[in-house]
Amino acid sequence: MTEKEKIVKNNNGEIPNGNYDIVRIKNIPNPEQELNIFKQTIIAFLENKNLDPENENWEKLLPKPLVEFTNQLKEDDFHKDDLITSIPNIIDTLQDVKEWEWYSSKIIKNGFEVFITGDFHGIFLPMIHQQGIPHASLFIESEGIEHSTRALTDVLSYRKWNPNTLELK
Repeated sequence: MTEKEKIVKNNNGEIPNGNYDIVRIKNIPNPEQELNIFKQTIIAFLENKNLDPENENWEKLLPKPLVEFTNQLKEDDFHKDDLITSIPNIIDTLQDVKEWEWYSSKIIKNGFEVFITGDFHGIFLPMIHQQGIPHASLFIESEGIEHSTRALTDVLSYRKWNPNTLELK
């Protein structure tokens, strides 16, 4: 099964053989919608992984909530919240650290989990955060130990994201 097929079909938290980590998102209002945006992001990356990170087409290829959130960030936000980054940096990191593979996902109460094999060093956290998900909801479980996100100020602590209008005020 290809990685894209796993993203689409493995939706019951199937456990991979060998070592894996879990990206866990908790306490969010629309887990199905947010997981779907994350899946769309990874599928867009996989289908275009050789496209230059600086190529403007990424803004058309990636899910609108990720692009709109990122495009509304102010220079000061990048200095306060060290988890946010530009879209070219997100793509560059995904390309540079492609020692990971999406294995499965599942919806949990008020959140979702994604099972990742290989080495990914938390590279998904900025893109999930830039869907409008706060730091306090982002976790990674590795070797049975859950780790919370460690970052400076969360942009969502002083700005408000509206997932319906895609406005960051």
